[in-house]
Amino acid sequence: MLLLITSTAFSARLVDPISKEIVFGDFAGSIVPGSTLELIVSKELGKFDSLEVTSTLPEYFDVRVEDYLEAIKIYISASKETPLESYNLDFILKGEYDEERVNIYFSVEEDLLDVSLNNYSAETFVNDTAVYEFSLINNSHGDIEFFIRPNLPWYWLSEKSHAVDYYKKVVVPKKSIVKDTLIISPRVSGERAFNTLISFGNNEKEFSLLVNTKPTFGGKFSAVFNGFPFYSFSLTPSYYLTGVLTLFFG
Repeated sequence: MLLLITSTAFSARLVDPISKEIVFGDFAGSIVPGSTLELIVSKELGKFDSLEVTSTLPEYFDVRVEDYLEAIKIYISASKETPLESYNLDFILKGEYDEERVNIYFSVEEDLLDVSLNNYSAETFVNDTAVYEFSLINNSHGDIEFFIRPNLPWYWLSEKSHAVDYYKKVVVPKKSIVKDTLIISPRVSGERAFNTLISFGNNEKEFSLLVNTKPTFGGKFSAVFNGFPFYSFSLTPSYYLTGVLTLFFG
C-alpha cells in the first residue's frame, strides 16, 4: 500500500503548456508549422534528475532537452514544411532509485492563428498620427511572431531620413490574444486608402484601411499667404477673402 501511494504521488507531471499528471498516451499541446512546443516536466521534488527522449521524430523536427533545478524542458521545433498531423513522443524520466517511461502526443495544426481588425478607418491632421488596432490571436501552445507590413511610403511610417523596408514584429504568447497598433503619420491632406499585410506562421491576411487627413491651421495659412507675391495689390481684398474661405471650408 505504501509503495502504491508513493508511486501515485510521484507520477510524471507535465507543468506546461498543460498542467497535469501524465497518463500514458496523453495530449501535450498543439503548434503550427514553423513554431516551437515547449514542454516542462517536473522533477517531482528530486525523484527524477534526468530525461532521455527515446523516440525519433521525423526530419521536420528538431528536439532538444535542457535541465533546470526543479524541472526539465523539452523543446520541439517544427519546420514550416511539417505535415499537419499528430506525433508521438516517448521519453524516460530517470532518478537515483526509479525511472518512468512516458508516452505523449502533440499535434501540428493550421487553423490556430488569426487576426481581426478593430478599426478600419482613422481621422487625423497632416504630420499628426493615425492609429489602427489589431487583435492578434494565438490558439496554439507555442509563441508566434506576427509581422505587420503597411503599403505606404516609408516617410509615413518612420522618422529615419532614408527609405527603409518597414515592418513591425509582434510576439504573441501561447494561448493568448494581443492587441497591437499600427501608427502612421500622413504627410498630405485628403482621404487615402491603403493595404496592410499581416503574416503569421504559413498564413497571411490583408486589410484595406482608410485615413482621412485634415490640413493643419498653420498649413492652411501657409497656403494662403505663400502665394501673395504672385498677386497684384489690386487683388489683395479678394485674395484674403478666398484665403479665409479656404481656411474654414476647404
